[in-house]
Formats: sequence, C-alpha cells, structure tokens
Amino acid sequence: MEETKMIVEHRETGKLQDSLEIGTPAKGGAIKIYTDFNDVKATQEKILKAFEARKFAQMQEQSVQQ
Repeated sequence: MEETKMIVEHRETGKLQDSLEIGTPAKGGAIKIYTDFNDVKATQEKILKAFEARKFAQMQEQSVQQ
C-alpha cells in the first residue's frame, strides 16, 4: 500500500490581520504591510519604514547593476 504524505502550513498572524499593498512590482516595487488598522499611528510608522526599506533596496539593486 502506498503511503500518502500531507504537508500542512500554518501561519499565525496574531492581531495583525489587516494588510495594505502599495505599488506594483513592475513600477518600483510593491510594498505589503501587515498591521492593525485600529492602531493608526503604528500603521503610519510601518508605512514610512516600508518606503525607506524599499528605497534602500532600490539603491542596492542599482549599485549591483552598475
């Protein structure tokens, strides 16, 4: 008898069940942020940090291409 294998993936997001996607991969990169929309200040901080991280990644990519 052949054995059947099953893979189960479980992701626990806790209270960060809201997400926001900004941009597109083809036009400068997409950013996806998981957050709690009820905490507006924390969400704003995450958005700013995400843009900083994307800008850093774009600069690194440009330096590698040169």
